[in-house]
Amino acid sequence: MPELPTGKGRRLFFRFGTGKGCAQQTPGLDKKISGSRQWSPAVDSFAREGRVQPDPDAAQPVCRILLADDHKLLMEGVRSLLAPYAHLRVAGMAQNGSEAVSLAASLVPHIIIMDLGMPGMNGVEASRAVLQILPETRILVYTGHEDQRFLPELVELGIMGHVRKSESPGVLLKAIESLRRGEIFLTCPDPGGCLSAMLRARLAARRDGAPDIGVLSPREKEIFRLLADGKSVKSIAQHLYISPKTVESHKYNILTKLKAGSVGELVKIAIRYGLLQI
Repeated sequence: MPELPTGKGRRLFFRFGTGKGCAQQTPGLDKKISGSRQWSPAVDSFAREGRVQPDPDAAQPVCRILLADDHKLLMEGVRSLLAPYAHLRVAGMAQNGSEAVSLAASLVPHIIIMDLGMPGMNGVEASRAVLQILPETRILVYTGHEDQRFLPELVELGIMGHVRKSESPGVLLKAIESLRRGEIFLTCPDPGGCLSAMLRARLAARRDGAPDIGVLSPREKEIFRLLADGKSVKSIAQHLYISPKTVESHKYNILTKLKAGSVGELVKIAIRYGLLQI
């Protein structure tokens, strides 16, 4: 069976189990699409580069996809790219994070292709909100940002894919198919394998039923790491320039959200997520 078109960038794959309607094999992809489209030249160029014809005899469950990007022209291009695939259906399009969360709640998509730099609620905040209400949704970050510093936070939230907009449309197609099969797909550099190790740990923790640390706020995650690392409430307060009472309040919220009875249990959770070495 021919593979989807490939592009530049390093890809990391990890099996993540199955999702309803999203765990079947990729159809045959060896025929080119003919004919013209009614998009602008820019959109048509985007779609034509990755356009391939799936096997019409390969019936597959429909995988609902939500697009979230503040550039409507780009979303139209992605929709055109996916149009030949009967099993990949664009169920909706959102132009900001708040709209993405609202549409996700009503459409319950299998995959969300999420931009990061949207007005109002950005892609990171929208991903956090979506995964709190729909933890099984698979989020593919599709961004023009080359700065990778946000990736560890996104991985902790539970995203399953990352593709830069500088990649070819064929890479985006391959990423979507990977997420549909329950695999993680990244096109970002991973020096030392740190990110891949974090991904493995997160997937293993989720399979084992560990509490989801994605429910913690950024400040709570920071305090969670410090508590798990053995820091006292007083030292955390000094380190973060906040009062011990504020730290105690965050500590209580962390224990409650993670259903932990003690700091010792927080340590175990941190180890399972690969945040602490033993």
